[in-house]
Amino acid sequence: MHLLRRVVVFVTLASLFIPTAHAVTPEKGLLIAPTQQFLYVDAGKSLQSSFTVTNLTDQPLPLSFSIKQFSVADYSYTYEFTPPPNDWLTLDTTATMLPAKQAMKVAYTITVPSRAAPGGRYYTLLASATTSDGGVSSTIQAADLLYLTVNGQLLTSSVLKSGSIQRFAWGNAFTFKLAPENIGNVYTNVQVHGRLVGLLTKPEQKGDAHILIPDKPRTLTGAIPTPLLPGVYRAEYGYTTSGDWNILEHAWVVFVPPWFLSLLLVIAILLPRLLSKKKKVGELKSPKPS
Repeated sequence: MHLLRRVVVFVTLASLFIPTAHAVTPEKGLLIAPTQQFLYVDAGKSLQSSFTVTNLTDQPLPLSFSIKQFSVADYSYTYEFTPPPNDWLTLDTTATMLPAKQAMKVAYTITVPSRAAPGGRYYTLLASATTSDGGVSSTIQAADLLYLTVNGQLLTSSVLKSGSIQRFAWGNAFTFKLAPENIGNVYTNVQVHGRLVGLLTKPEQKGDAHILIPDKPRTLTGAIPTPLLPGVYRAEYGYTTSGDWNILEHAWVVFVPPWFLSLLLVIAILLPRLLSKKKKVGELKSPKPS
């Protein structure tokens, strides 16, 4: 019974470090599709595209459309919006009244100057509406991120600014953190991965794909499942890029599951008693001096 209580305590403590998934709240009010576009165009050429806006409310919405340039903050990759540095993008319409539960397509044109340098340009196509409820006004927005690439000599190299991994675990995973930076001239996709090398380890785990903007390091996290048996293992973790580059880090990690800790505790408690009992039995069997 005492052993069972100890196991329960260890399992409860380990569960505090297991990450949980959170449900995503559906978008309400205004919907834009797609939320991302990846377009390629030659210098000196034009390209037409569009996005669709849907009014999810029960009343007509006066919509306005605008264009921003977007960038991201280092490491956190929170979006930063500024006025566009050029007039490459033009919207076919900048304002309209959209009926309730209706959708409309908004077209736009991209015109790239002939002397434009190859590489990425990043824009946000915004749909905005101001609503009033009980005398309180609020603005709702939806955004379509445009990753525009001017064709030519495109560079997609990256470097790893830093990397670290959890060295000791008793739960279900070793977590690791990477900070890659895109040193090319166009966005690239990266995917983190990791595995343990050793007896009864689990297959390599791959994470979600993430976008790296040039000259903007990004913090990425991943997890490697713990093995079946306790011990010291070699961890291999890193990321691959859309250009088939594979950046890999190595480290030694220690896994001590709760049941193993409980077992050590039981041995530590019982072993002295067994040795003492064995010693007493030996003394009883030894002949007395005549």
